[in-house]
Amino acid sequence: MDKQRDILIERLEEKVKARDHTIAEMAKSPPVTEDRIAALEATVKELKGSIAGILDELLYQRSLIEEMQQKDTPDPEEKKEIDSTEYIIAENTPETYRGRGKEDDIIVVC
Repeated sequence: MDKQRDILIERLEEKVKARDHTIAEMAKSPPVTEDRIAALEATVKELKGSIAGILDELLYQRSLIEEMQQKDTPDPEEKKEIDSTEYIIAENTPETYRGRGKEDDIIVVC
């Protein structure tokens, strides 16, 4: 248990050193001016506009892809037409008619 506590203490000491280093770096940097803030705001607005344009283009491309996929897939109505062309094949051999009379020789094809 002492080893775990020691490891925890070492990690916390490293975090404190890193925080102190960050504070020292911030103290050395020049103060933030209004011009710098205005420049950053302008950059953010420009990036926001660019992202909006990219998203619009992406949505347009997506709609084109969906249209192309819909053209490539067959309609369900076409599939029904294909299924309706199935045939039922009946045998017409003497073995199938043994024991039947002439009245039973009716074959219905749908």
